[in-house]
Amino acid sequence: MSEEMECMCLECGASGYLPKNDISMDDPANNESKLLDSLLVCQICGGHLSLVGKAGDEPRYRLK
Repeated sequence: MSEEMECMCLECGASGYLPKNDISMDDPANNESKLLDSLLVCQICGGHLSLVGKAGDEPRYRLK
């Protein structure tokens, strides 16, 4: 069973889910920059995607 990961577009802010096995990073050694491979683009605007975290986890960007 494949886990899903939440990804967010850096241009329009839309978020979506991709299977973990389909995700590859531009620079996997850089933990600060979680940009996804340039082949994976936003379905809405074509912008760059950034990895947010596992589907269902509390996003680290959410304020309380």
